[in-house]
Amino acid sequence: MSYTTVQDKAVMDAFFTAVFTGTWSTIAQNAAAPATNLYVSLHTADPGAGGSQNTSEATYTSYARVAVARTTGGWTTSSLTPGSQVVNAGAITFPQCTGGSNTITHWGIGLSSSGAGTLNAFGPVNTSGFPAVPFTCTNASPGVLTAYGYTPVVNDQVCVYALPGSEGLPTGITSGTIYYVGTAPGGQTLTLSTTLSNANPVNTSSTGSGVIYKCSPLAVSTNITPSFAASNLIIQGL
Repeated sequence: MSYTTVQDKAVMDAFFTAVFTGTWSTIAQNAAAPATNLYVSLHTADPGAGGSQNTSEATYTSYARVAVARTTGGWTTSSLTPGSQVVNAGAITFPQCTGGSNTITHWGIGLSSSGAGTLNAFGPVNTSGFPAVPFTCTNASPGVLTAYGYTPVVNDQVCVYALPGSEGLPTGITSGTIYYVGTAPGGQTLTLSTTLSNANPVNTSSTGSGVIYKCSPLAVSTNITPSFAASNLIIQGL
């Protein structure tokens, strides 16, 4: 997930096209070798803006990152109103699990096939392709979020991030954490809980805002083959 703000929308459109489809030929781990692929990874927690490709990375037996070409065949960029968007052009399928288990909550996109490479984008697993939508939140016990474009259902799993340049998330809500919808009083309002059935409501001690994703964590065990359908990895810019 990369969700960012720019003054000039054309700049963001051009940046996404350059990074993901190869017109910016100099993107690389070093100055000598332009990157021809980006590598998609799976994570068991939010790797965070300060993380690398192996931060909270999956560990199930046979797991490996998947190379996706920096071409229009690998990624589709589009100009939206507002903002810009990149999605995976085709399905991304990881090796089948042959042992061990993980619950996959986030994905990453970076420059290295293994090791602590540069993480270019990351976000929560969302098999429905539901995009991030903005929200505001009250200072209350529990905090009440209004999500503009999302009709919540109790026990939906969601994840929130701050928008650069905004007031930030309300105190009490953590970026990248998977929460449950605790209550859905009506319309686009909701409260959060750290566990199912609103057992641990999330209180806030300040107002705040950001973007919210509907999430679909994936339980991986033997014989499970993690896969993202085309357009399920959504990278947005505003």
